[in-house]
Amino acid sequence: MPATPRPTSLSFILHSYASDLRKWVMRLATGYALALGLMLMGLISLVIAVGVGVAAAFHVIEVRYGAPLAYGVVGGLFLVLGIAGLLVGRGLLKRSAPPVPRPRRQADMLKRAVAVPVAARLISTSRMARVQADPVTQALAAAAAVTLVGWIAASRFKRRSGDIRD
Repeated sequence: MPATPRPTSLSFILHSYASDLRKWVMRLATGYALALGLMLMGLISLVIAVGVGVAAAFHVIEVRYGAPLAYGVVGGLFLVLGIAGLLVGRGLLKRSAPPVPRPRRQADMLKRAVAVPVAARLISTSRMARVQADPVTQALAAAAAVTLVGWIAASRFKRRSGDIRD
């Protein structure tokens, strides 16, 4: 029975971003579906209002006064509902779309996935190497490792302070 391979770091990061993107698309589609549903309800209510209004107008002419008041109230109610549904639906459609999710979390994961193995390999190869590297190479490697760790730390602090301001 073959073992299922673990996803690579890049694959995991891409799947994570695809999941965020899928959630964003679903939220956007849900908003549009709600707006179109309300507009459809408003349109149907307007058609009913026109139908009731026409029936009431015919009845007013036919009977002269009496039951037409009831038709006018029902038609007015559907008219108000139809206009309200169209206005609310139009307002929902005019809203600006939420921004596309940025892959910040995935970028941090990628930085950790790349930086930690490289730093570990650099440290382990400098300790286990049979041939001693010259002092300049050791100093440059140490400076690169310190710069890498400082960059990761600075990006973490920058992200946290940005989260507080948002």
